[in-house]
Amino acid sequence: MASRRIVLEGQLCSRAMALGRARLVHPAHFVVDERPIGPRRVAPETRRFEQALADARAELAALRGQLSGSLVMELGEMLDAHALLLEDPAFIDAVRERISGERVGAHAALKRERDRLMAEFEAIDDPYLRSRGEDIEQVIGRVIAALYRDAEERIDPASLAGEIIVTDQVSPADLASWHEHGILGVVITGGNPLSHSAILARNLQLPMLCGCQDALSQVHDGDVILIEGEPPRLVLHPDQNDQARFEAWQAQVARETQRLGRLRKAPTRSRDGTDVSLWVNAEREEDIREAWKLGAAGVGLYRTEFLFLQRAGLPDEEEQYRAYAAAVRAMRGRPVTFRTLDIGADKADRSGLALSQEPNPALGLRGVRLSLARPEVFAIQLRAIVRAAALGPVRVLVPMVANVRELRAVRTMLATAVRELASAGYELGERISLGAMVEVPSAAIAIDTLLTEADFVSIGTNDLTQYLLAADRNNDNVAGLYDPGHPALAFLIERVAVAARGAGKAVAVCGEMAGDPDFTGHLLRLGIRELSMHPSALLPVRQAVAAVDLGTGAAA
Repeated sequence: MASRRIVLEGQLCSRAMALGRARLVHPAHFVVDERPIGPRRVAPETRRFEQALADARAELAALRGQLSGSLVMELGEMLDAHALLLEDPAFIDAVRERISGERVGAHAALKRERDRLMAEFEAIDDPYLRSRGEDIEQVIGRVIAALYRDAEERIDPASLAGEIIVTDQVSPADLASWHEHGILGVVITGGNPLSHSAILARNLQLPMLCGCQDALSQVHDGDVILIEGEPPRLVLHPDQNDQARFEAWQAQVARETQRLGRLRKAPTRSRDGTDVSLWVNAEREEDIREAWKLGAAGVGLYRTEFLFLQRAGLPDEEEQYRAYAAAVRAMRGRPVTFRTLDIGADKADRSGLALSQEPNPALGLRGVRLSLARPEVFAIQLRAIVRAAALGPVRVLVPMVANVRELRAVRTMLATAVRELASAGYELGERISLGAMVEVPSAAIAIDTLLTEADFVSIGTNDLTQYLLAADRNNDNVAGLYDPGHPALAFLIERVAVAARGAGKAVAVCGEMAGDPDFTGHLLRLGIRELSMHPSALLPVRQAVAAVDLGTGAAA
């Protein structure tokens, strides 16, 4: 009997393998009725549109509420941006006017408005702004789908658990939802490894292939398929050799996991005996408890914006204090570094702090600039941090610092908070160290000036790389230019490390590079001895540190 085995080549989006049964998810195709409607249908069609709009908003809100852990940051911003589009009065009024003025049904009015907006985006010269048309299409597509909800065959996400999805394209929102419901992997016929969905899949460590063009025509529901990363391909009806290869990979992963587990209590030390300090980035108490178990030296970056992005409206001092106090208690005496509010218009802040209409939010009112522009809000955050410092060692880290004046202004406000709380009879802890994030090139170049005010510095390599190379890593058109291995970035990191060491100040790296074992040796050779990362990266990085020989002869 001839083998049924078929191999389909694709592009690698996310490493790792997956073996399971296929589930085909076909895109919904709607027939848009363009026939004119009578005057009596205008009001009912308008109500249908408004109900679909409300349903789409509810879907987004429900999806956002399902996010947990790092997904809140990864995807929450995009969902908030989409939610804002659904509230845009210009868009809503335009559809209503098409229903009443052009006398067409809600679906035709939506399609016409979508076509008009997409044509406008297509005409934009700037490739990044032009690519934002995808957001418009996804949002309006969600409203159109809601109009057809009764006729559409809906997929219960829970039914996808344990299956490998095969489809033509996937939005980051759907990918996150499916992942939360336990899918094993994804194969898409379109897409590319630089898409938002591919980036999200890598962050989720979810096996994913894209560009697998014939997958939908060759694979059927229930077929057994294998996703491989090296080489990137889909194997339909895998044979015994394929299954043996998958089982060998599983065994290797299990051995690696077991081996890493033994590093939980091991010191972090290079092969030649140089001690390295590993910290964690965290936003929730669960992250911190895990960090403590893994032997982290402390929390190098606690994202306080988590509190602000999880809700509509601003958290008050008591709510912030409770969150910060829980973090300090969870670290049981090891320091916790609170990064002050780091949001801007690009994060579509729902609390109303940021200005969503800023023309260039990446260079606008964000980070410390926003905090100093809203001192009444910032003062509350500083008071909450100072109160939490009575429970254990605490540091304050200031984001987006571009000059020493900003740091001095923060220190003045911090001193005011300490003075006010002492006067009010609050118990206070030890002196709180004040640090600056180095993520703007000017901060790295003028690091000597910054170190006159900062007690410590932490290099945020994600933003520093983007600003240095003028390349947005989330922009498919220029993401290839985003290169953490660029010599210009190495020059700045080494410059900051040397200057901090000379000034007797601590310096850490807290961007994604810090948690990537491939960069561990590189950063150590540039003079970095403190790394802060996601808790899941701590043991692999500890293992990578042990393999590095810095030639210091410390071991002897």
